[in-house]
Amino acid sequence: MRKFIILSIVITSLLACKKNKQVKEIKTTSAIDTVDYSAYGMDPEYLPKGLEIGADAPQIVFTTAENEKVKLADLYKNQTVVIIFYRGFWCPVCNKHLSEFATRAKEIEAKGAKLIAISSESYENIVQTRDKTNANFTIFSDVDGSIMKAFDVNYKVTSAYQAIIAEKLNASISETNATKEAVLPVPATYIIDTNGKIVYKQFNPNYKIRASIEDIINNLPK
Repeated sequence: MRKFIILSIVITSLLACKKNKQVKEIKTTSAIDTVDYSAYGMDPEYLPKGLEIGADAPQIVFTTAENEKVKLADLYKNQTVVIIFYRGFWCPVCNKHLSEFATRAKEIEAKGAKLIAISSESYENIVQTRDKTNANFTIFSDVDGSIMKAFDVNYKVTSAYQAIIAEKLNASISETNATKEAVLPVPATYIIDTNGKIVYKQFNPNYKIRASIEDIINNLPK
């Protein structure tokens, strides 16, 4: 009788644990499923994930406004490189974010790091970004879209979101971009050390959530 009671308690406990685990899994899944990617102009079937911490930095080459070539490897060879992606001059959140960096970029540079911003917009439109933000650090246009692809931050913007930007911000994403395609980067942030390793990643489809100056400084290699 006593053995039967003990066995019943064990079985009941196992079933309870299994039930709790199932509930936890359901809650986790539903939390993910409730993200409205379309609100950010993203097709949930084709979402970028971004390069992970510990990965090697991609062997990319930037093209300057003067059509000169600059290798990323040459930049991180002697100092840590901080890369931030932004959407374009038409994005108020981007302008606010870049304006903060414009006033505090020296804090990052004082730690021995180089700050670089990358956008899908053309160099002609980067001039507008500088005018709006007073950005005094390096900004590269992803002239052919290869840089965003290499970091896995690029996505095709839905037609519905393009229409919203046109109506509310009076801007055409495709016409703003160097490639003339409606493609944007997730406004991600990466820190690359002198070994060419990614040591920090901030990546969120919600363009309103970005790495702060403090986040970056606190995660720079010592």
